[in-house]
This record gives sequence, C-alpha cells and structure tokens, in this order.
Amino acid sequence: MTHILLVDDEPEVLNALTRILRKDYQITSFSSANDALEAIKHNLNTDAQFDLIISDIRMPHMDGIELLTHIYKIAPQMSRVLLSGYADMELCQSAIPENIAQIILSKPWDNFEIKTIINLLLELAHLKQENLSLKNAHSSNL
Repeated sequence: MTHILLVDDEPEVLNALTRILRKDYQITSFSSANDALEAIKHNLNTDAQFDLIISDIRMPHMDGIELLTHIYKIAPQMSRVLLSGYADMELCQSAIPENIAQIILSKPWDNFEIKTIINLLLELAHLKQENLSLKNAHSSNL
C-alpha cells in the first residue's frame, strides 16, 4: 500500500488530510518537520519508506521548503507536495523550478483535487521507476 507522510504543525490540518486519505493510503503524520525528516531517514530503503510527502510551508524550526530540500537530497524518488496559504504562494513558487516541490496546493484544498494530484504523482513516480528499470535491463544486455 502506498505510504504518505503528512507534515503540518496544525493538528486540524493533519486530521482533515488523514480523514480524506486514510481509506486509500497508509498515512503517517508529524507536527514537526524535524521528526518527519528523522522518520524518512529511518525508513529509507525499507519496506516502510514513504512514497509521497505533503508538507505545510509555514512551520516552526524548519519550514516546508527546507524540509523538502533535505528530502530531495536523500530521497529524490519521493513525490513532494507543498501545502500553502494564499499569502505564501509567491514564496512557494520558488520551490518548483528547483525541483524541491513538484506541486503546490493551496489551503483550503479541494478533496477531489488533492486525491487526483496524489494519484498522478504516484503514477509518474511509477513510470519513472519502470523506465529506469528498462534502461538498466537494456544496458546490461549490451
């Protein structure tokens, strides 16, 4: 089952996202970016590794862009979504060209839209992995 990591310092946001996604995905949530980063490092290359992260941009101690930057360096295959209020949208847009975040979702979000985006990102990750496997198989046959 697909494993999604949710990171937001607001418990109401974590509860709402969990409620929306728990039927279709395995959900782990943290209210601290530092705790989430440690969990990612701990679960890297295990059966419990995360497939996708949804992180708020504004959090104490480490913001979402910094968190996703760390994740991109240690787990570039993990799909990365940044959650933002309208006031932070300009700041978030800098994360896209750097490939820190693949998608920015605004608060409040649309439940159908968030599920659709998650499914598209997971399909894209699957296709990239499949393509890499095919390239490796082709290279080894040469």
